Amino acid sequence: MKRRDILRAGASSIAFAGMLGAAAPQAAAAAASGGASAFAWSHATALALVGQQFWLNHPELRAIGLTLAEVQTAAASADPRLQQFSLVFSSDGARFGAGTYDIDHATLGRFMLFVAPAGMDAATPRYRADFSLMA
Repeated sequence: MKRRDILRAGASSIAFAGMLGAAAPQAAAAAASGGASAFAWSHATALALVGQQFWLNHPELRAIGLTLAEVQTAAASADPRLQQFSLVFSSDGARFGAGTYDIDHATLGRFMLFVAPAGMDAATPRYRADFSLMA
């Protein structure tokens, strides 16, 4: 994928998110689920997103394509109400440091997520976002 294609797709995502407004994640998720409650992260909802494309909006590198490669589950917790899991993203080749970034997704809209480098898979940089949620 060429840089101009990434930038063009990123600009489209940003324009689309801007049109939807601040309520985009909740409205889009509610529409996708037939009008049910707003989207909320959980292990199950994360698993349903594996293989999907996300766009990280980096202040210097611009739009970076990320694909949700897998959801890793932590060892069982002593508290059964606690859900711990990690989202593992494959990058489009771009490398960047750990930080909190705006992320765009076609259905979820825009949200902020802390991601950190998680090594390489072949020649592709990987990034991880960790969750620890009370169910």
